[in-house]
Amino acid sequence: MKTPPLSARLLRGLSTPGRYLAYGLIIALLGNLSALIDLVLHPEIPYLDGTHGIVGGILGLLAAMLCIMLESNIHGRRDITPAGRLRLGPYPWILVALWTVLTGTSLAWSVYHKQQETMAVAMNEARTIFEKDLIYYRWAASQNGVFVPVTKTTGPNPYLKRFVDSSGATDSGRPLTLVNPEYMIRQVYELQNSDTDSGARGHITSLDPIRPSNAADPWEKKALQAFEEGEKEVWAIQRLDGQEYFRLMRPMITEKGCLKCHADQGYEVGDIRGGICVSVPMTLLNALFRKDVFTMALAHGALWILGLLGIFLGSYRITGSIREKEQAETRLRAIINNMLDGLITLDEFGVIESLNASAAAMFGYYPEEAVGQRIDFLVRFPAGAFDNGRVGKTLREAIASGRPLSGLGNDGDSFPVALSLSEMRLGSKRLFIVMVRDITEEEQRRNEALRAGQLAAIGELAAGVAHEINNPVNGIINYSQVLLDEAEDRGDATFLDILKRIIREGERVAAIVSNLLAFARQRDEVVEDVNLKSVIDDCVSLLLYQLDKDAIKLEVEIPDDLPCMNGNPQQLHQVFLNLLTNARYALNQRYPGRDPNKRIAIRSWTVTVDGRAFIRTTFTDYGVGIPQDVIDRIFDSLFTTKPPGEGTGLGLSISKGLVRDHRGQLTLESVPGDHTVATVDLPVASSAQA
Repeated sequence: MKTPPLSARLLRGLSTPGRYLAYGLIIALLGNLSALIDLVLHPEIPYLDGTHGIVGGILGLLAAMLCIMLESNIHGRRDITPAGRLRLGPYPWILVALWTVLTGTSLAWSVYHKQQETMAVAMNEARTIFEKDLIYYRWAASQNGVFVPVTKTTGPNPYLKRFVDSSGATDSGRPLTLVNPEYMIRQVYELQNSDTDSGARGHITSLDPIRPSNAADPWEKKALQAFEEGEKEVWAIQRLDGQEYFRLMRPMITEKGCLKCHADQGYEVGDIRGGICVSVPMTLLNALFRKDVFTMALAHGALWILGLLGIFLGSYRITGSIREKEQAETRLRAIINNMLDGLITLDEFGVIESLNASAAAMFGYYPEEAVGQRIDFLVRFPAGAFDNGRVGKTLREAIASGRPLSGLGNDGDSFPVALSLSEMRLGSKRLFIVMVRDITEEEQRRNEALRAGQLAAIGELAAGVAHEINNPVNGIINYSQVLLDEAEDRGDATFLDILKRIIREGERVAAIVSNLLAFARQRDEVVEDVNLKSVIDDCVSLLLYQLDKDAIKLEVEIPDDLPCMNGNPQQLHQVFLNLLTNARYALNQRYPGRDPNKRIAIRSWTVTVDGRAFIRTTFTDYGVGIPQDVIDRIFDSLFTTKPPGEGTGLGLSISKGLVRDHRGQLTLESVPGDHTVATVDLPVASSAQA
């Protein structure tokens, strides 16, 4: 079973109103998180700032979505009892990595965009100041300078003394001095630089300044050199007097009004004779940038956390659903594959879509070999049965006929099968489900039952025929004995020999009839002392004609002093007859005609096994032999290697059971192509051991 996430387990312990209250607190906390943090870190920012509303709304919406997912998870998993931890696998972690990269990329892009925006604001402010200063400069240049009263801060410009009209006086006699554009801009910049409140700074400079104090600093020199190379504007972020400034510098282009003072330096209209540098403090902009970055980082962090919760919660639910589906499919597949009968699914054209393990084993194919083939690849149907596309009707007619169909194995053999059919629809698709059962054993049992009935009838017939033969045979023997007595009186040796032969053959016929009656007699459970030699002699006499006909030499070595045993003679007759019949079949298989090695050896002697006395009898034939893999199954019921009509697969199975009922043991040993030895151990009677 699955273990829900910790959050779901904690919330599950609350009542419904308690959970809703917890959801409300979570949404309120995340919705006000940005404002609460700014309340501590930036108290100058109003609590109801618009940024707080936007960020809080996004976080609150995400928190609400998370709470809805948690609540649905609680309702969806109430019936699951935790019994183990659900393994989510690598895919959620891959999503976490992708989500982290995506969130980090979004944050980096947002920070970069905000930085560019800050730089744009600083650039716009610096350009505005520059344009304003340039307008002042151009106005002063258009007036060829202005006269201002002489003061301590504005004295006569020594660099303008060569001009005749560089000084003057008011009507009241107050002295005036000429202020050219550069002098005016420099004084304005000096006022700006001394005004700590404004913060903006300005500087007019040149690589060849008339006034030494207008000399360029290292950065300005590089900018002026860049102007010489064609640059129109240069900017940078630098620290001045411990503060960070945005510095913008543009070239000063020589105009006609400038030549009044700078013509002596060789400048012409259009030449770059210097530059104006504007420095804007970044203190406020950096503070706003850090605030925005903090807000974005907070929003992205919350979004990242909510995304992680959503990924893991969603992965848990998806994985749980997949696991439940897999378990259901596994259970169904296990049930189907462990069915004793085969199950085959067909499409509406009779093409195999799947088959279970039993069906694959039944026909001897791997599933992938049969899938895609038509059903008549496995089961034989009349030719052209599926040509009209009526798969369902053809299958129903074949099943309703009551005749067994033939299954086609991978080894080329056919076997009887019984089919049952059901039909279903999967969406718009029509499927047939065919149950297949191998009825080989059922057919064998039915045939064996029929054969047993036939044998019973033959036994009854044989008993009746034996009774009918017995009386004439006795008459022949009796009449021959009368003639023999008369022949002895006449002394006719030839006639006497003929009569003795008739009597001897008649007695042999009588013995055969007697053994046939004994074998056909109804079995019973009467146990009596049995002379094993007599039982074997009776069996040999029943088969002697067939053995002579097949030119099989019989070697029998059974001591006359063998002890008796307790048993049922009829059952032992059946065991020994079956062993002799199998030996005869093996010899005929190896030697169809006469051969000196075509022989059966029967030996009996006493042995002691685990302190008990047994009579061991071996039946050795020098026929084809039996492979070891066949010996391992030789005593299985209905197992036979003989062709149909020559063996039932029951003889050895029944014989082993009969020997076991006598508390004995029947074993087989064989060397293929050389010989086979059947060994029967039967316990000696208790009276004989005493």
